[in-house]
Amino acid sequence: MRILIEITHPAHVYFFRNAIKHFQKCGHEVAVTAREKDVTVRLLENLGIPFTTLSKKGRGVFSLVSEMIVRDIRLWNFCRKFKPDVLTGISGIFAAHVGWLLRKPVVVWDDTEIATMAHAIAYPFVTAIYSPDCYKKSFGEKHHFYPGLHELAYLHPNRFAADVEVVKKVGINPEEKYCIIRFVSWQAHHDVGQHGFAGEQTLNFVREIAKYARPYITSEAPLPQELECYRLDVPVHLVHHVLAFAALYVGEGATMVSESAVLGVPAVYINTLKLGYIDMLEKYGLVKQTTDTHQALKHCIDWLSDPAARERCTAAREKLLADKIDVTEYIVTAIESYLGPGT
Repeated sequence: MRILIEITHPAHVYFFRNAIKHFQKCGHEVAVTAREKDVTVRLLENLGIPFTTLSKKGRGVFSLVSEMIVRDIRLWNFCRKFKPDVLTGISGIFAAHVGWLLRKPVVVWDDTEIATMAHAIAYPFVTAIYSPDCYKKSFGEKHHFYPGLHELAYLHPNRFAADVEVVKKVGINPEEKYCIIRFVSWQAHHDVGQHGFAGEQTLNFVREIAKYARPYITSEAPLPQELECYRLDVPVHLVHHVLAFAALYVGEGATMVSESAVLGVPAVYINTLKLGYIDMLEKYGLVKQTTDTHQALKHCIDWLSDPAARERCTAAREKLLADKIDVTEYIVTAIESYLGPGT
């Protein structure tokens, strides 16, 4: 069996990581095609996953269109040699057309309802779409729902155990109350018209947080010089260990919000983007979403000042885990179901 996995974002590396191990252990041949975006390539290297880079993310919609054309051609040539039995990826914006032309199944994973451009470009050509059951759209008979989250493919207790010794080795004192702050670049196609932190308020926000917990900042965009001293400088593949022992996560990145919740860390999401899985995590009491920086600061201070906050979130996490599945097992079963006999 030959499986082609398209990885175009750092979160996709984690999503498929354990499934790749399973497929290889079963003797299947796996090819990973990557995209240079943020730390995607570095993460693949750090985790020892072989890959072939086919394109690099640019800026803006026109750049995305240009990249899509170039990547489709390169992916077509790659697949002509690799001869995959099935293609899979998150969003499927690049794999869809090539798989359709090859007449091979294209299995797509999606948890972002507002990625309407990707849906229009890819979904008419894919075989199946899989989404968490909190997803707010339906694409008809080929759309399937499961009780889980993307982040439960790699942060489910069956797949990940936070190690306090790792936190110490990267130079962070786990006994000191600290907070992870995340800024995004706002360059994704689904970010058009959306916003998070008010730029001029960012410095004051971090200074206020610093009164309650040591800030560590991870950012896709350049940081003001005054905030460089707070930059989180750890190997990218170890960040979840650091996140697991944080007192709070606050930021514009939805993926890290969900990761925090799955780890039982209180999270504040500053973004106009409305997503089904964020709404679900709010109902569990693990996340608070706002579009107002002042309101976000209040949420942060309330959580950081509450000695029982982490205990309540740990209990909420246990309820979440009891209601959801090990998503890696589901990924493996779903992909293998599209393979013919003898593959």
